[in-house]
Amino acid sequence: MLSPATTAKTLRALALSSALLLAAGGGLFAQTPQAPAQEQAPRQDGIALAPARFELEMEPGAETTVVVNLDYHTAKPNAQPSRILATLNDWNLTPRGELEFFKAGTQKGSASPWLIYSPGEVLVEPGKTHSIRVTVTVPKDAAPGDHLAALVVEQRPDTIKLNRNERQMLLRYRMAALFYVKVPRLVRDGALADLKASADEEGVVVTPTLKNAGNSVIRPTASITVTDASGKTVAQVPEGETLPVLANSELTQPVRLAQPLPPGEYSVSYRVSFQGHGKATEGVTTLVVAEKATTPAATSN
Repeated sequence: MLSPATTAKTLRALALSSALLLAAGGGLFAQTPQAPAQEQAPRQDGIALAPARFELEMEPGAETTVVVNLDYHTAKPNAQPSRILATLNDWNLTPRGELEFFKAGTQKGSASPWLIYSPGEVLVEPGKTHSIRVTVTVPKDAAPGDHLAALVVEQRPDTIKLNRNERQMLLRYRMAALFYVKVPRLVRDGALADLKASADEEGVVVTPTLKNAGNSVIRPTASITVTDASGKTVAQVPEGETLPVLANSELTQPVRLAQPLPPGEYSVSYRVSFQGHGKATEGVTTLVVAEKATTPAATSN
């Protein structure tokens, strides 16, 4: 029987690794948090999936085949093979930028019915790369725009076994390769719909709302500059890629600048480029940092 300490370690590993989800949606990676340094091995075990994003521009009636590779890397000499199960899901991003999965074929604009993959199950051996072939066939009457699907890969629960005679740490993996199937007559129309800023003891929170009125994804780049009343820059975020803004959707993604500001009035500038798919915009809003309320000192009679 496993010792209490080993059982606790096993449960922690399961809690972390079962949350593992790789979703490369234009800078979107939700990954398992790292364990504390003293519990990390020199090289962590894991199964990597690549590519994690496919953008396929295809005419109605066209067909293509791509390959998703699984690489099981481990430093353990006695590591055992792992049986992996693949399934199709629909997916989307919420207005707050959170990844959602749905049953295949249930969402508007789903590409799941267009995908056939093989094998559905594979025994992944340590130190080897295994491939899943995915064939995409676009119907002749497919509507223009982006159609989304996800190939989700996870470990079969029945392959997890406890060896009662030795200590062990069990890891479970769940990953996704996201598919954007793009049917021509694509339209991308980005805009900065709103901009807000607030401050607290930990810093500044800038909350832009980006809108895409087109039928295909946009990957904007943006930067933030905060200036004081004299025009001096007091906080800044250099230009970088935001989360993608999917077709016919909005994205409201707060950005925190971990830099507390003294009381006063500030100007917050948010510059966004839609990569040629919408007018480059600079939104400006005013931020007022109020003085802290003081508590009167208690008096005694």
